[in-house]
Amino acid sequence: MAMRRALGATVALFLVALAWVAVWVPFHATDALIYGRWSRLIALEGGIDFPGIGAGYLQRPLLYVVQGWLWDVFGFHEWIGRLWAFVFVAVLVYALWRVASLDRGGATVGAIAAVLLVATPDVVALGAAGLTDVPVAAMVALTGVFVLAPDGRRAPWLTALLIVVAAALAGLAKVSAFFALLGLGLALFVGARETLVSRLARRGVPLAAGALIALAWNAIQADRTGVALTDFLRGVEGRVSAGVTSYYEQLNAQSRGSFIAGMEWLGPYLTLPLLFALIYAAVRIVGRPHRLAATIAAPAALLLSFVLPALADAGTSGAVGPWDLERPVAVVGALALVVPLWLSRECPDDETPTRAHLARLAIWALPPTIAWIASAPFQTRYLSPAWAPLYALLAIALWTALRGTMAARGPRWGWAVVVVLIALAVVDLRNLDGLGSRPDGTISAGRTLSELKLTGWFDADEARAAADPSLAALVDATGAALAAHPGRVLSVDGRLGFYWPLRAVRGEPQRCADLEGFGTLVVTQSATGLEAEREEALGEEALGEATGGHAADPAFWARCRDPRAVLVAARPGEFAVFRIER
Repeated sequence: MAMRRALGATVALFLVALAWVAVWVPFHATDALIYGRWSRLIALEGGIDFPGIGAGYLQRPLLYVVQGWLWDVFGFHEWIGRLWAFVFVAVLVYALWRVASLDRGGATVGAIAAVLLVATPDVVALGAAGLTDVPVAAMVALTGVFVLAPDGRRAPWLTALLIVVAAALAGLAKVSAFFALLGLGLALFVGARETLVSRLARRGVPLAAGALIALAWNAIQADRTGVALTDFLRGVEGRVSAGVTSYYEQLNAQSRGSFIAGMEWLGPYLTLPLLFALIYAAVRIVGRPHRLAATIAAPAALLLSFVLPALADAGTSGAVGPWDLERPVAVVGALALVVPLWLSRECPDDETPTRAHLARLAIWALPPTIAWIASAPFQTRYLSPAWAPLYALLAIALWTALRGTMAARGPRWGWAVVVVLIALAVVDLRNLDGLGSRPDGTISAGRTLSELKLTGWFDADEARAAADPSLAALVDATGAALAAHPGRVLSVDGRLGFYWPLRAVRGEPQRCADLEGFGTLVVTQSATGLEAEREEALGEEALGEATGGHAADPAFWARCRDPRAVLVAARPGEFAVFRIER
């Protein structure tokens, strides 16, 4: 009980801190601003159909349409949108706790699963960021609760209705949910044969109905916008250049050869326990007993935590895996878990997870994980539809480590395992909301807090500047240029549409003549994200197509004379703002 309370208190600390930040710090995540323009237009104009709002937006109505409605009713206040996003991380914590509690170990396993969320950089950084990764994970997890948990005191018809609603909302959060819903449906086939028909009728049919409702929304929007349904679901709008296609192929290949192969699916802190959990579950599912599974999984996970990152590191740059000294917290955390994972062998048999529960979780996780690896491994956040079953598997594995350590060494040593998990979660709070992000990719919430001081929390401009100095400078410079020279603003940077939804036009101008009709040009620059050898392999022309070509080159626009582009503000290597004169 005390251990569960300590773990729960850690999760509560995260939720309180994130809620505080959500209220006082404006949006600053790139995709939240790009897609948030849709919410701004809904609030200003009504409806959902606007120029430039295509498949990539229309697939995600749960977060952005409701956010637009809230701003329409209560006025445009960023904290309202931020709290709407925060609702989903709270739902995710609750639903994951419930899913992980369905088997032996109960609420303590749920508490472990919830604290593991806080030890994952993607979750901590994106919890209230305004992106759809956490909402889709939350709704998939909630669907899993209704599908896998017994009815209890709830009437069967109500459970069926809740499954339909949750599954539909999951599909309306993001189309990647369909893979997780498929896995959840397949998981229903695990269990007693004599009850299979009943399970499929009472849980599978409502699950399919909810998924079909979400799919119908996408089919209607695809037809309305004149896009094939398959292209709509993939987010394809118009012709994709060969350069862009090649760029993402290179990026995906690089990702598969680095943190994907290195098993950093849930961040560097959880690499070792993730390997243990997957190997342990696989051995148990094929019918081997707990002690043998743990005896195989512990040394195999330790070995692979060295071997896989070493193989993955070939041809890649930066730290990979839990043993790189550039990330000492990951090293210490992995070392601290080596002995407990081995002692998981001593977990009493009546407290070990059942094969059926492990099989359901593994089957549930498989389709969304395969889809992620195949389509978009360059961002670990895209794995979010598989978070619920993966974290539940992790929590189960660490539960056996906790109970095994207590059985072999006594209750006090069990507390050591809990302290390690809490320490990893607390340290990961440095990633809170992605605060203090810099162009070099570093993040430090502590640095932001030291810069904000007390009064900064109550000033939106100060808070934005502390959270992302580059973004704040861009917004200030663009706002000043528009105030001095009214008109439309043209930029490859879609973030500006959030601040000036009726004036900003997202485009990739390539000629001086493309500036006609605009008063301001904003040029933003960013790294490709590719390693030098892959960037070189991509070729200059393809690289230009993928990154905007002249649209991202301030020097090109400075030479324009008809119309003339006059530089009015710049941060070298980040952005340049031009006034357009005729």
